[in-house]
Amino acid sequence: MHKAFADKTSKRFTQLRHLVVAAVVGWSLLVGGSLSWNLLNEIRQAQELATREARVHFNKDLAFRRWATLHGGVYVPVDERTQPSPWLSHIPDRDVVTDGGVHLTLMNPAFMLRQVMEEYAADYGVHGRITSLLPLNPANSPDGWEQGVLERFARHETDEVTELVKVDGQPQIRLMRAMVTEIGCLKCHAHQGYEVGDVRGGIGVAVPLAGYLALQRHATIAQSITHAVIWLVGIGGIGFGANRSRRRILEEIKDEGRLHELSHQNQMILNSVGEGIVGIDAQCRIIFFSPSASHILGWPADEILGHKFHELIEPGSHVEGQPCPGVNTCCPTLISGQGRQSAGELLRRKDAPALPVEVQSAPVVEDGVVKGAVLVFHDISERQDSERRRHELLERLERSNRDLQDFAYVVSHDLQEPLRMVSSYLGLVRRRYDEKLDDDGREFIEFAVDGAKRMSRMIADLVDFSRVETRGATFVPVDMNKVVADAQANLALAIEEAGATVAVPADLPAALGDREQLVRLLQNLIGNAVKFRAPERPALITIGGRVRDDGRREYWVTDNGIGIAPEYHQRIFMIFQRVGTVKVDGTGIGLAVVKRIVERHDGEIHVESQVGAGATFRFDLPG
Repeated sequence: MHKAFADKTSKRFTQLRHLVVAAVVGWSLLVGGSLSWNLLNEIRQAQELATREARVHFNKDLAFRRWATLHGGVYVPVDERTQPSPWLSHIPDRDVVTDGGVHLTLMNPAFMLRQVMEEYAADYGVHGRITSLLPLNPANSPDGWEQGVLERFARHETDEVTELVKVDGQPQIRLMRAMVTEIGCLKCHAHQGYEVGDVRGGIGVAVPLAGYLALQRHATIAQSITHAVIWLVGIGGIGFGANRSRRRILEEIKDEGRLHELSHQNQMILNSVGEGIVGIDAQCRIIFFSPSASHILGWPADEILGHKFHELIEPGSHVEGQPCPGVNTCCPTLISGQGRQSAGELLRRKDAPALPVEVQSAPVVEDGVVKGAVLVFHDISERQDSERRRHELLERLERSNRDLQDFAYVVSHDLQEPLRMVSSYLGLVRRRYDEKLDDDGREFIEFAVDGAKRMSRMIADLVDFSRVETRGATFVPVDMNKVVADAQANLALAIEEAGATVAVPADLPAALGDREQLVRLLQNLIGNAVKFRAPERPALITIGGRVRDDGRREYWVTDNGIGIAPEYHQRIFMIFQRVGTVKVDGTGIGLAVVKRIVERHDGEIHVESQVGAGATFRFDLPG
């Protein structure tokens, strides 16, 4: 017995350790996943900003080149930095002299762009130029990356390429678009055989990523610190909850130990104390009274012999004897001749309160005639007291087990307060030191506050999810029309803002269930239909129901939204599962709650949908 008790204790602590480890691992994965997601977003945003800047500069260079091409180039005074280009010597009027005697030379777009970049690229950090597989000026020859892109342009595989590359060990965003020959281009390039519409080369822009990567590093540090704080708060909450559960288990172990010890003591008492034995004759008179009976009841044998056995019965008790007017009517064994056993009767003691005993009787038969009976009794007061105490301890154990089942809720509840404290203090920092913070500091605080709020919503949703089974109400007949009306009322603002229409028949069949949970079920399904509506058409949500042949009630919620791909039809009912590319508020737990509510009502739920064709959710309830 002691070994079994020790094994049970060890098993409970092992289960607690496993639960704590699972909570720590789950929390770490949750926070780590959030951090990874945010860091990937920072990297993507840095590249998108650099690409956007490259396009801005490209558009500027393109406009500059097309303007120059439209005007056939630009004549500028000849000086030390701008000498007549030998690569334009085939143009008859490359060099002109004004009436005032000023010598001018022609600059074509490539010449102009190269000179601008040479003089100003260092000031702005962005490099751009015009290049070609067949350049007039060898200085405009392509580098290795440009060579590959120009060959793709020549094969008409694409007309634009954007790529992240490294130049001299430094990352850059390089963008190049094909340059198509226009009429103005023929002035300089007609002798090369180009015609209008030919791909003559490309205009490229290179944007260094160093500045963007520096901003990304700052954001990475802020995200890491924020998530580290949130992770530590969560670990602290898990540790606190685990410690509380450990104390509960220790208390339960002590209670169980006392229970086992008490049971063991009772067993020893029963084994060591002699049973009381009484012999009666056919008239219920006591003819034998054992020493153990005297010890138990306190009556000496000489004082009790000859008395009726029912005189030992406490008035109101109903043991083998009863006060009776006739012979043999006070002991059923004397009448039936069959052995009997009874418990819970009270026997009078000499100088003490009546004693609860268990009595066994056996007839004494001679020549087929019942001559008397032997009554054996033993004290059961200790056992009754033990059973009472055992019952109390079992009730305490049951309450403790319910507390263990609420472990996740306790941990989640204890996490809410640290999260609120994090948000409050970050808000206080923002208000008190706003003038001293730069834009990065304000942005970091916004990230931290938003992360804490999202975590709080996620914890609250987890608590709701865990309480579907344990905190539900008793099933009662429910008017589903009123349930739908309550769900619509709760979503009135969202429905109005979305311009959605909810169509409900006036004769939905009633169901048997938990009314509050059914309101939550319909509210989640209608809310999802509003969230995932198609942007190109007004949202239309239809609710229906019927009585099936098996007596169960089937209901459905149909919308004309964006729909769900078949491969996600099962996954959407899993906790924290978000599918598709549409971003909406929420934690990804709404449909998991819906499924759990339906299953609590012994029903099933499934979705019928195709992408772009809306969705229909069907579920059944008891009638």
